[in-house]
Amino acid sequence: MNTIKNIIRQTCLPLQVVGMFVFIFFMSACSNDIKEIQFFDPSNQPVQVVKNAHIVQSKGGDIQLKLDAPSIQKFDGEEPKTEYPDGVFVQFFNSQNEVSTSLSAKYAISYDAQNIMEARNDVVIIDYGSGDTTYMESIVWNKDEKRIYSNKPIKSVNGTRITYGDGFESDDKFKNPKIFNQRGTLEWKEDE
Repeated sequence: MNTIKNIIRQTCLPLQVVGMFVFIFFMSACSNDIKEIQFFDPSNQPVQVVKNAHIVQSKGGDIQLKLDAPSIQKFDGEEPKTEYPDGVFVQFFNSQNEVSTSLSAKYAISYDAQNIMEARNDVVIIDYGSGDTTYMESIVWNKDEKRIYSNKPIKSVNGTRITYGDGFESDDKFKNPKIFNQRGTLEWKEDE
C-alpha cells in the first residue's frame, strides 16, 4: 500500500511543478496598461454599430441632406456621441432638391448632447453654385446656431483663383462664406 502512495506522489509531483510554472507564466502576462483596461470597459464600447450607412434627412418631403459613411459607432454614457471613424460624405440640398454643397472628411464625430458635429482630416467642401472647393484640416457644425466654422488654415480654389486663410465661417447652408485673414489670392492665365 505504501508503494502505491509513493508511486502516486512521485507522478503527481511533476504535475504540481508544471502547474506552478503555468501559474507564474500567466501571472507575469498580466498587464496594468490603462489603455488595455479601458478597451475592456463597457462604457468605452459602442452600443450600436452600423456598416455602410446611407442616411437621408428630409423635412416636409424635401431632402435636406444625404450622409454616407462606411461605419457609424454610437456611444452612450455621460457624454453621448456618434463617431464616423472611417470617414463621411455629406451632400446638402437646396429647395429644388438639387445638391448645392458637399462635405467629405476622413473622420467625424457628433457630440449628441451639444448638437455639434466636427469633421477632421482632409476636409473638402465643394460649393456647386459658386464652383469653390475649400480644403481644411477640421470644421465644426453647430446645429443649434446653424453655423459652420473652422479656426484652422484653409485653402479655397475656384478655377484659376486660389485663396488662403486662417479660418472659415458660414451658415449651415454654406451661404455667405467668410475666409478670415485672406491672402495669397493668385490668378493666372494658361498659355494658348
